[in-house]
Amino acid sequence: MKKTTTILLLILLLTNYSFSQDKGYVAISLGPSIPIGDFASTNLNNSSSGLAKTGAIFDITFAYKLGTNMGLTAMLRGQSNPVDNQSLLDQLNREDPTISWRVDSKNWGIGGFMFGGYGSFPIATGKTSFEGRAMIGFLSASSPDLTLSGTQNGISAWAKLNSTTSTSFAYLIGAGFKFNVGAKICLLTNLDFMGSSAEFKNARTTNSAGTFSEETITQKFGTINFGIGIGLRL
Repeated sequence: MKKTTTILLLILLLTNYSFSQDKGYVAISLGPSIPIGDFASTNLNNSSSGLAKTGAIFDITFAYKLGTNMGLTAMLRGQSNPVDNQSLLDQLNREDPTISWRVDSKNWGIGGFMFGGYGSFPIATGKTSFEGRAMIGFLSASSPDLTLSGTQNGISAWAKLNSTTSTSFAYLIGAGFKFNVGAKICLLTNLDFMGSSAEFKNARTTNSAGTFSEETITQKFGTINFGIGIGLRL
């Protein structure tokens, strides 16, 4: 009986040890990406309107503690946000209802690398921890192809803003929870804000008349992102 009790106590201690000793994790997560500010604006009178709708993110995150609570973290992020075609179409119809309008577009594409610090603070038994992070990095963004076409009295015309790419500085502030569900597995939830401002140079607009123009477009990115993921504890 004494021997059995000793073994049980040893197993309990080892289990607690495996949950408490946590040097970090490698995780993948995904979730919705909600645009805000100019990025979400559909106002055609605002030259910085991004016309973006809620899209999705996919992250690969590495976090490593340098002490009891603080450490370093790095993240690769991919993000896609569709264009609000219906809002644009509604505004065009209000501007000139005599024209039969059509809007076709592809998605905003954003990918980048972020690096910074994070803090992990155990709650209650230590299997759950609150985590905060602040990161900076670079984003590569691809603007959407956007084509407007109209037909009036049997005559059709179109204009197309062609996709272009830009690289910009970005920052991210976020917080969430980590749940240790085993010696090597954890679940994560994260809520963050990511911001950036990009210049799309030589953005070309072509049209059905066979002419084109080029301009530099400045786009501010602001998204609130919610992610749920699974990780391998280190």
